Amino acid sequence: MVNCNIKDKSIDFVSFEQLFEEIRFTEDEAFVFEKYTCDYDFTSVEKRGPEWIFSLLNVVRAELAGDEIVIEDYRHLNGVFIRILEWLIEGSTYLKCYEGVKLNDSRMLVERYLDEAIAAREAIRLIDTEGDGDYVTEKLQKQTLSGYLFKKSLVWITLSTIVRFSPRLYLLPAEGFVLLVYHTLNKNFPRVTESLNERVALIREQDDILSFEGRTEDQILDALWILGAKLLSGVPVQEELASLRSMFFRYLYILRGKKDELFRKNAFNSLLFYQKNPVFAWEDLLKFSIDELVAVIELKSVEALRNCQGRMFDGRGQLLVDNKAITISSATSMKFDAVMEIDGLALKVGSNRRKLNFEGEFAEVTKTWRGVFADFSDDLKKNILKRKRPPEGAVVNIRIKLIYNQNPTLMFVSIVDDQYEGDGVLHVSHITRAKLDTLEGIFQPGDLLMASVVESTEEKLQFSIWEELNRSAVARLQVGDPCNALFLYEKNEMRIWLAENGYMVYTGGAGEMNLRENDCYSLVLTEVPTRGRIKGEVVQPSAEAFDRHDAVANLVNEYLEDCKRFREGEVQANFNTGKIERSIDISEGYVKELIRLLQYYVTRDISLDNLNLLYFIRLLAHILSNNRLKTYYDCLINYLIIRYEFVEGGNLVNIDCDLLERDFHHFPALQRQWTVIKMLAACKDRSREDDLVRYSHSDDGDIANVARYLLEKELPGRMVGNSRLIHDELLALLSFKGYVQEPEEELTFGDRGVDREFEPSIVYSAGAKSADVERQIDAVMRAICGFLNGQGGVIYIGVDDDGQPVGVQDDLDYLYCTPDKYELFLHKRIIEAFGADVDSVIVIRSKEIGNDLVFAVSVPPYHQVVKYDSIVWERQDDVLVEMQEEDVKALKELRKVAGSRVSAREPLFPEDEGFH
Repeated sequence: MVNCNIKDKSIDFVSFEQLFEEIRFTEDEAFVFEKYTCDYDFTSVEKRGPEWIFSLLNVVRAELAGDEIVIEDYRHLNGVFIRILEWLIEGSTYLKCYEGVKLNDSRMLVERYLDEAIAAREAIRLIDTEGDGDYVTEKLQKQTLSGYLFKKSLVWITLSTIVRFSPRLYLLPAEGFVLLVYHTLNKNFPRVTESLNERVALIREQDDILSFEGRTEDQILDALWILGAKLLSGVPVQEELASLRSMFFRYLYILRGKKDELFRKNAFNSLLFYQKNPVFAWEDLLKFSIDELVAVIELKSVEALRNCQGRMFDGRGQLLVDNKAITISSATSMKFDAVMEIDGLALKVGSNRRKLNFEGEFAEVTKTWRGVFADFSDDLKKNILKRKRPPEGAVVNIRIKLIYNQNPTLMFVSIVDDQYEGDGVLHVSHITRAKLDTLEGIFQPGDLLMASVVESTEEKLQFSIWEELNRSAVARLQVGDPCNALFLYEKNEMRIWLAENGYMVYTGGAGEMNLRENDCYSLVLTEVPTRGRIKGEVVQPSAEAFDRHDAVANLVNEYLEDCKRFREGEVQANFNTGKIERSIDISEGYVKELIRLLQYYVTRDISLDNLNLLYFIRLLAHILSNNRLKTYYDCLINYLIIRYEFVEGGNLVNIDCDLLERDFHHFPALQRQWTVIKMLAACKDRSREDDLVRYSHSDDGDIANVARYLLEKELPGRMVGNSRLIHDELLALLSFKGYVQEPEEELTFGDRGVDREFEPSIVYSAGAKSADVERQIDAVMRAICGFLNGQGGVIYIGVDDDGQPVGVQDDLDYLYCTPDKYELFLHKRIIEAFGADVDSVIVIRSKEIGNDLVFAVSVPPYHQVVKYDSIVWERQDDVLVEMQEEDVKALKELRKVAGSRVSAREPLFPEDEGFH
């Protein structure tokens, strides 16, 4: 101990070595403490008195804040830090070396350090126990609600420590993560930005997979919040913004049941026309309410301005997107035919065929598309494509063949391009203005880069990368950047310099400074234009000399990396386009988003529009060389064609189910479609009727209905339950039938009869103003019981006694529910009355008739007698009659023997045979 005498008070304070004995470090803690403090000499500091320990605290605190420390070291070092601080306050008389204001300030400083260290320790505990996500969400919800937090500064230390070290930051709950992004916008939290980008990349990766796997509503909601935060945080690259914004609206469209065309149009306009007007703000997103977010977007959405530059993608074919059309062309395309129109934009296909038929019979259209696909064959492209010599000003890819030995400032190169061909030269004068004796060590044979054609004749082809190198450098520079530069020469009152990173800098020539070639000076950049000269001003002589050959080599290496990243689709092109106007190149990610978006214009109908659109999308997948996407759309095309063949009475026996199954097996989201194909293929095959029987008991109601219909229609004599009443549901499922909408004023539901019952409400009885839900539900249940025990029928709710639609809006208002919840309420009461088995055979549908929402409860005859409130009800003519169970059984047997059957019941709604 060292004795300190202050005003006759003897106070002891420890030395650096004694501190170790007082604190009692563990072996791991001692190792970490030594690791982070070994560069500091505290023995000399401690000789000045008790102040030395605050130097130690500041060193440890600085090391804890360092970027290089890992979580395990942080855990040990922070633990040591806390114990030193606790010892200072509670376990020693050390602070009594001070008095008055100095004592108070020292104590408050130690207490503040201790509070901060404990807050950081809490963050490590939360990370260890995987409670970090809940903590972030809870605290930031409160911060957003009130604007205040108890001990806010300490909470933010815990939050920031979680941000620094949590390995699950990019997996935090979406709401908590979005709040974190919002509350750190103007703070220095680079890891939040990195994690946001990781989350967005993960969403895009899952989007690739889940397009085929299906996705839950929670997955879509999480993706919406993350994408919304990314859009509001700012997306610097226009194409990336277009794709992410389109994805955001596409997810909203899915979440809204694919019924709200506004969101599909917003997705379309964002991607195709780069629409980027703000349609929601942070305060809208942070409500985490889809309904409120939708309302804001609906209010702020505007028509897109279709004035963006054309975009092009080169793959196994070329895609061109402009303001009028989406055009796909092959290497052999001689003419372009319009396939169809989507949202005011034509879909066109290039071909060398004389005539393409996209509007004939299904078989003709399919044959046409097979011819189109033949034009995109890789072998055909290799055999027929004739490349030409590029004109001056064209920008092409070139490959270095060799450096000329006798004159190493000259290289021989060849064009590597789908459109052009030729061999030429690249001279040092078209690479740099610095005089170089050799290009060796700067370029290597095999290097692939973009270059402009500066001379193109039959005898000579010459290239330049001077402008490209300059623009590559500009992308990394800013006004005010310093650089060391070699003086090259003076021309036209301008001094030309070579910067250490290889680019040229121009300064004013006026002045008394006498310069000699290769003098080295410090410069500051004053102008960094996208095109033209980089300008600067001289600051002072520099002793940092460098070799001009190495400087140019550095710039060239950077440029070669830019070219590589551009070819791989990681960056936008930023090169000189010469005299030829070119479309902006777009990435594979953009084309994938276009494919997904176009898919949401496909309907369930069997129609030529759907067939053509699926084939067009499949062709987009082909030019991407994405075999998985191609197989996916092959499945959808086959599903559409097989349904068409079934409707037309075609022979489905020749379907190669084994081959189709191999394709459908890769896509769980298409298992329902595959099941339908198997049922249609087996519908006339007696050996496979057991499969249909099995499907008729499927938990999927639609699949079960299809199987029952096929058993009765195609394999008579093998009925399972009743299928007479689901004929139109089958047509709806397979979209076999269309209909013509009658004028609304002529619509009538006919008269009440043996298979039709009307109920205006399940809340109010006819003419009554007071609610009586139980009485009305009782009437509906008695009617259902009568149909179950009779020949079946339909109960229309929201239709008056005269068969006129009046709607159920009053019911919805009274019950405080949506149409979906209204349907669930009916199912719940049916289950309470008759059980889940009966409910499973009852179909409830709804439809808007004008401004009135009407529900139809379709009830089949049941295979056994059904009671309601211990009474057996049976429908006779248009009257419900109370009967004995034995009488109903006898009546059912009598009907069965007499063969009383209805081949197909009336549709649920009069004007809509295919209602679904």
